Amino acid sequence: MIPVHDMLRRTARDRPDKEAIAWHGGRINYATLDEMSSQIATFLKDAGVERGMRVAIYSAKCVEEVAVIFAIMKLGAVLVHVNPAFRDDKLLHVLAECEPAALFFHPSKRGAVARAARASALPPLLIRFGADGPVVAADPDAGCVAAIELSTILHDLAAAGETFADVFSVADDLAAIIYTSGTTASAKGIMVTHGILSQATLVSAQLLGNVADDRLISLTPFSFDGALSQLFTMTLVGGTLVLQDSLFPKDVLATLTAERITGVHAVPSFWRMMQDRYPVFADAALPCLRYLSLIGESFPEADLLRLKRTLASTDFYMMYGTTEAFRSTCLAPAEFFTKRGSAGRPLSGVTIGIVDEHGQPCPPGTVGEIVHAGAFVSPGYWKRATSTTFRDGRIYTGDLGTLDADGYLRFVGRKDTMVKRLGYQLYPEDVEACLQTLDGVALAAVTCRPDPSGAQALRAFIVCRRGATLGETAVAQHCRRHLPYYMVPDDVVFVDSLPTTGNSKIDRGRLRMEQV
Repeated sequence: MIPVHDMLRRTARDRPDKEAIAWHGGRINYATLDEMSSQIATFLKDAGVERGMRVAIYSAKCVEEVAVIFAIMKLGAVLVHVNPAFRDDKLLHVLAECEPAALFFHPSKRGAVARAARASALPPLLIRFGADGPVVAADPDAGCVAAIELSTILHDLAAAGETFADVFSVADDLAAIIYTSGTTASAKGIMVTHGILSQATLVSAQLLGNVADDRLISLTPFSFDGALSQLFTMTLVGGTLVLQDSLFPKDVLATLTAERITGVHAVPSFWRMMQDRYPVFADAALPCLRYLSLIGESFPEADLLRLKRTLASTDFYMMYGTTEAFRSTCLAPAEFFTKRGSAGRPLSGVTIGIVDEHGQPCPPGTVGEIVHAGAFVSPGYWKRATSTTFRDGRIYTGDLGTLDADGYLRFVGRKDTMVKRLGYQLYPEDVEACLQTLDGVALAAVTCRPDPSGAQALRAFIVCRRGATLGETAVAQHCRRHLPYYMVPDDVVFVDSLPTTGNSKIDRGRLRMEQV
């Protein structure tokens, strides 16, 4: 096994001047990234952070967080990257559950961090990144939090000239805890070992043919396994990762062009947004764009073919996977048309099965639950020893799919009420709970339906309290204040009552049918 931090060491040795990270026009090479991460690891060690302790990051995209990620790996500590879209409740949940020894945060998160301080939820060691990138709007709830400036740490350690000896890590050592986007109760922390990160990096680089000339754009936060995979893959081969904060189509296209991006990893809804909201994209010249990897949700065939016509010379890799198992299958570009709609065959070392409700294998073409065994299987959820997801060394994904006679997987949907939207997982119950904290709301229900483009859209149904007057704007503002953007309903319908089942639960199926 080659740990990912050792990949950085090797590339810094062999290609010290090669551009590692680009962001907002800035550049950093591998030698500097390696040095920065070692300085941060030295600071953490001197501050009492030991092997196996958790270290959290709560940040917008910046080069400092990349250095901290590698520092945590070098130290043998455990990375906990809090999704930057998480608001107060989920931040507090993650901090309480993983009990980090230290928290690194971006200035844009100072308000949430200050509120966490008032709740006595913060670890003793707080480190603030320097202002980086565009200025963010001031948070009226922000308070003063006693934190050490990372720039000061780096300056002092550079002057001291100390060196850091990486902690030796074995394959089964815990490397990271990746929290899910949302569940019926709370976010779950998926444990990822050094062996999984190393193996997934090697397989991904081989599968996508990554080389030192590659320049990938990073669109998602490093709280996602896909973003970490891109970072480590580029580190392995000595390529460049370009950090992209803005997802406005105009800004993304500008970066794809100016930075000569060769590879993009994104959910299908991102590409539908590019096509539907920015017509200029259809005529864009992207000669450097070698491949796209598509994962996370279904891609309507008409939209997929339209994208293929726009990017005719670009290879498309259709993938399926869960964070619990990093990657499961891939459809090679050569099979794009012959196996259209498929997510491909299992990766090397992976076995994919389809089982019925009794756990028995389904015949080819029959819909059942997707089960992953073999490589990349997580040890489980952090502090949740009892879980039906992990059984007998296999992951019961909760996703529905089929396998054809040749072993190609087709993703169908979810078993339960979970919605995959904009690359995130969410449950309608969480949105309903937020809606019902708004003054004037008596009852609320949330349903999901495909919009004309095939993307998942959320609709909120609200029964107002007697005498209360609410408008859609007030509801939307309330949701934006208390929910991540991917959980905010697309539209609101005010109704006199909600249909219920025999046991008085809201009947979402009937509600959807009545609104067709």
